[in-house]
This record gives sequence, C-alpha cells and structure tokens, in this order.
Amino acid sequence: MYWEKVAKEFDGYYQQEKSISRRVLDRIFRKGMKERVNLTLLECKNVSGKKILDIGCGSGRIAIELARRGAEVVGIDFSRNMINMAASMAKKQGLSENCTFILADFMSHVFSEKFDISLALGFFDYTDDPIPYLKKMWSITTEKCIMTFPIKFAFQVPIRIIWLKSRKCPVYFYTKSQLERFSKEFSRFKIKNISAQYFCVGFCKLCGFGASN
Repeated sequence: MYWEKVAKEFDGYYQQEKSISRRVLDRIFRKGMKERVNLTLLECKNVSGKKILDIGCGSGRIAIELARRGAEVVGIDFSRNMINMAASMAKKQGLSENCTFILADFMSHVFSEKFDISLALGFFDYTDDPIPYLKKMWSITTEKCIMTFPIKFAFQVPIRIIWLKSRKCPVYFYTKSQLERFSKEFSRFKIKNISAQYFCVGFCKLCGFGASN
C-alpha cells in the first residue's frame, strides 16, 4: 500500500534537518501543508479540555500538537506505519495519555463518542466522493469540521498527478463550485484559498445533513 511505503518520506516534511533540494521542493509543492496547520491551530483556538478527531492523522503531527495544547485527541488512519509513528512520537513527548491512535478505516469504524472538532487535512486529496465522509463527520461532531481540498487548477496539479500515478496512488482535485454544492449542508461554511488548497470550515450546529436524513 502506498501510505505504508511512504510514511517516513511523508513525515520528512516536518523534520528540521533537510537537504537543500528537499527544502526547495517542500517550499514549492508542500507550502500549503504548513499553512493549513497554522490555520487549523488558529481556528481551534483554546482547545484545552476539548475532544478532537483527526481523520487521516498520518504520523500524528497535528494531533500531538493539539494534545500539547490540552486537547484530548483521537487520530485515525488506515496505514499501520503512520499509526505506529504517531503513537511512538506521542510516547516520546509524554503525551500518550492525551492521544489515542486507531488503525482503521474512518467509514467503517464505529465511534463511541462525539467530538467538539473533526479534522480532515489532506484527506480528501485521496477520496473520490467526499459526501459520505462529510455526513459521517457531521454526525459525530458538535462544533465544526476543518477540512482541506486540493485546488483543481493549481500549477502543481499536472506534476502531482504524474508523480502519484507513477506510484499507483489516486488523487482528486476540486473547484470552488464543487465545494459550494455541499457547503449548503452546513449551517455556515468558510472557504479560504491557500497554496494549491482550499481550507474549509463547516459549522455543525443545525446542519442540513441532520435535517435531510
């Protein structure tokens, strides 16, 4: 599986020590990763005592940072290597009590609790139909869902398609009009353009998903 193979490579973005070529590539093609993390932390604000779900948590970087700030975080990912890295990192930083990492598919996993905030950062890049996932996010979230979607017409798109296709990993892109179609399902929906991504926040109270089902 693609994500099992590239877990360490992907997490390398967050490493401080990098080659010059890696720094240049990250600046061009992964600038949005840093932006979306910063915006997420601003959007979450004071998370002390809050329950947060990180869907597609990867190596747990954002989950661990939120736990450091006092949140109770659950990360879920279907890559065993990613989950192992996340759990190991949380243990090393003394945050295991605030972090739970689950090896499972988000859609098939049954959650026994609801969350104040749900995150899906970089998750919908690899999801062909977001609606079922958004409905489930809404059903287990009480305040807001924070998500990113790759922009369809960014200059990085052709290179990214070729790169991921060579590794047999599907990738999907979105237009703003596509996002606006399901944004109506939330009581309020914010869309912000960042580097090659849309950063979106859907507010869950009185959402259409609940009213229409």
